[in-house]
Amino acid sequence: MTFRGSCDGEIGRKILFAKLSTMDGTTTAEQDADNVIRILVATDNHLGYGEKDAVRGEDSFTAFEEILELAVSEDVDMILLGGDLFHDAVPSQNTLHKCIELLRRYTFGDRPVSLEILSDQGQCFHNAVNQSVNYEDPNLNIAIPVFSIHGNHDDPSGFGRLSSLDLLSTSGLVNYFGRWTDLTQVEISPVLMRKGVSQLALYGLSHIHDGRLARLIKDFKVKFNCPETVANDADGNESKEEEDWFHLLVVHQNRADRGPKNYLPEDLLPSFLHLVIWGHEHDCRIEPEENAKKRFYVSQPGSSVPTSLSEGEAKKKHVGLLEIYKGKFKLKPLPLETVRPFVFESVVLNDHAEELGLAEGDASTKVFKYAKERVEAMIERAAAQHTGHPKQPTLPLIRLRLLYTDESCMFNAIRFGETFSTRVANVQDVVQFSKVVKRTKTEAVNLDKEALRRALEADNATRVEELVDRYFEEAKSNKPLKLFHSKALAEMTYRLLEQRDADAAENIVKFYKEKAVDHLLEAMPNDENIEDELLSFRARHKHGDLLKMLDAQGSKVKKEEHSISELVGSAANVPIVPATGRGAARGRGTARTRAASTAATRGKAQLNVTVSSTRTSGRQQTLLSSVMGSRNTASYVISDDSD
Repeated sequence: MTFRGSCDGEIGRKILFAKLSTMDGTTTAEQDADNVIRILVATDNHLGYGEKDAVRGEDSFTAFEEILELAVSEDVDMILLGGDLFHDAVPSQNTLHKCIELLRRYTFGDRPVSLEILSDQGQCFHNAVNQSVNYEDPNLNIAIPVFSIHGNHDDPSGFGRLSSLDLLSTSGLVNYFGRWTDLTQVEISPVLMRKGVSQLALYGLSHIHDGRLARLIKDFKVKFNCPETVANDADGNESKEEEDWFHLLVVHQNRADRGPKNYLPEDLLPSFLHLVIWGHEHDCRIEPEENAKKRFYVSQPGSSVPTSLSEGEAKKKHVGLLEIYKGKFKLKPLPLETVRPFVFESVVLNDHAEELGLAEGDASTKVFKYAKERVEAMIERAAAQHTGHPKQPTLPLIRLRLLYTDESCMFNAIRFGETFSTRVANVQDVVQFSKVVKRTKTEAVNLDKEALRRALEADNATRVEELVDRYFEEAKSNKPLKLFHSKALAEMTYRLLEQRDADAAENIVKFYKEKAVDHLLEAMPNDENIEDELLSFRARHKHGDLLKMLDAQGSKVKKEEHSISELVGSAANVPIVPATGRGAARGRGTARTRAASTAATRGKAQLNVTVSSTRTSGRQQTLLSSVMGSRNTASYVISDDSD
């Protein structure tokens, strides 16, 4: 099999676009019901959110019941959940009872399941009693199987490191997959399933703290196992041919950039994927968006119940009907009609200061009157969101955010909300005041161009860190450094660029600051002598000594981490095994596997992609490195610097 990520030239591009095309160009005969995998996709149900709220307590359960009803009416083959089924890691008895009741009511029945599982079920499904998918359990009658990963709200915790999904898995209600068991390395093995001519490789990445996941990727500790088939050519020799596997990943991580280690960049995911279902983000962006670099698509269904009164949560809530035919797919958004109406509005009061006359008289009273008029208009807009569904709540959620600079504009928000006590669902927080911080321009720092020119002309300045050191040495007569040594800044540059230590700047600045504060506290100088004392600090503490002290602190931590990591063993690849059990389309063929891996050289941080399947020779793809194996090994490089 040839990886799409390794196809070169025009032929490779044609294959790539063909694999990622939607199903619009396929004939009705081809899209026979026996060959199309139909999946209802939802994420972030947050069952139990606000369950003690007399007004909003049933919202999460109402929306989840509608999702299950849609699964039945759309006659889907399975339901796929992207994490955060529960709002709390330890859901209440009331929440568990309602969840179990709904799952039994809508997913149990005599309807045959037409999905045939090809992978090793004992490794795929966590805490399943019979080490198999629930619809192959002879003691259960499952009509619509539910597959789910865990999110950050329902992740494993407490004694035994069990998730609430483990309870549902043991009881046979949910097929819990994509769970990590070893946080020193993460191996993602797919659930392989087939319906007619369509074959699906379903990968799950349950929530891992973003900072930890960033370190795992940087240290080459994330690996994908993917299927590969070896066929015999005319001469009887083994030759690899790519099957029509549809690669679907469901993940629960930050998607929005919240800092270098606080999100999972899309570009770090392998390009052999066709579609990524992204959980955790609550704003609905369910229409598939193509990643321009990796050429897969991303769908973000969002939450089914608003858990915060933010602008993103005010978007219309949807789930998706995903249809897969061979390597093609179509995702149809299905609007949820039982979600409580929600209108969000943000107003900058300074933009209306002249209109409201805030410069004169009682500004608070004027803003109160203005806010009341805006809320009245928002309630009218919320009425337009009523769908007519008998279970949809009528009282809307209203959030008016007032951005202010002068506190004289503020009023009692709780008392304001009480005036709408019978007309809105969130009486206590209808209005939110948020202060706009005025940022003044600091004095511009002029670059010493002459010092820069001399630094660039220096014979021994061939590296970036040497240029930094040389520049500050040349410029110190005009604008000397008050705290840092020039060589400390050069070292910071070296660690950032050469060692790719993203924390280098923060660590060095923080350490210098701590040591300078300790020196000042010891000397206790007068205000006018602080600058002189800082010069004394620089003279007393050489840059080399400070960096050695900083590295000594870091080496202690690394030594402790290394001693722990030595106790952890390696995980095995996931084989494909014959399908067993009951169900309409099971028992077709067998599958065996063997896996191989290529040696990896440390370049950039990377995800490993191991290929394993029936009568196959394995191969390994790695993320963020230039891994080259034997002739039969295809490598896939994913860079964390997105170059």
